[in-house]
Amino acid sequence: MEDRRVSGIPSGYVATRLIDPFEIHVGPVHEKGPRGAKRYALLVDRRHVNGRGVVHGGMLLTFADAAFGQAAWDATDFASSVTLGMQAQFIKGARLGELVEVSPEVVRRTRTLLFIKGDFKVKSETICIVQSLWKLLDAKKGAGS
Repeated sequence: MEDRRVSGIPSGYVATRLIDPFEIHVGPVHEKGPRGAKRYALLVDRRHVNGRGVVHGGMLLTFADAAFGQAAWDATDFASSVTLGMQAQFIKGARLGELVEVSPEVVRRTRTLLFIKGDFKVKSETICIVQSLWKLLDAKKGAGS
């Protein structure tokens, strides 16, 4: 297996194989853990910060979309889905060189919808809380309750 680690990313993480061109542009995103219970990480670099030197809120939402999309993919046995809505509460900023981590949680699932949430943390401190709603495009493949 190829080594897909990036300097500054803790042991156990590997690069997530992103397919969305925008997410690839702002990545990499890293992951560890088993399918359905993965933890995702983003190492804040110069592209991710605003003029005050803290991670841009839009970047955190892009990271949330990438991580939650992977969680949706895992939770639905690889059904296609899209983000319908996302809400965020920004609590504290992350700075250049800090590692932002999240373990997305699928809170509820219907035949065509997923409700996903996650607390984004630097070390053990929550910096952002995100909730999102996802639409399953292939309800047969992603069928749930």
